[in-house]
Amino acid sequence: MPHFLKESQQRWYVAGYDSDGCLKTFGLDRISDVRVLYDEKFKRRDDLDIRGLFDYSFGIWNNPNDPVEEIILKYDALDGSFVKTLPLHSSQEIISDTEKGLVIRLRLRITNDFVMALLARSRSVEVVSPLHLRQRLRDVYAAALERNR
Repeated sequence: MPHFLKESQQRWYVAGYDSDGCLKTFGLDRISDVRVLYDEKFKRRDDLDIRGLFDYSFGIWNNPNDPVEEIILKYDALDGSFVKTLPLHSSQEIISDTEKGLVIRLRLRITNDFVMALLARSRSVEVVSPLHLRQRLRDVYAAALERNR
């Protein structure tokens, strides 16, 4: 049961309730053979805060069971200039901006999409906190080094 459209990273998704009753997102570019399976008329749920649903999410992932965390990241000056002009998330706050680099604070749920965005700036990003996110990136780097040695 489709409910709303959402754009993330230049792709469009439809969010709706699956047959299990859970709200899920589906890539529009991967939907084919659409069929109407029910004769009943669709009614939008008025109790759903669509705008607020993804406030603490990065991209299309929204698992309310994942905690919202404070994240502190450091970038060198070059990558910092990109992160300033194209923020990672609406919660992004600049803590420090010097000729040495940029330090930002975010509040969001840590998802695979978010980790991928951090990896895109691997040449300069440093995860200050939380420690488990720092370890997660370290594990990705170690596995990549092993695969590519």
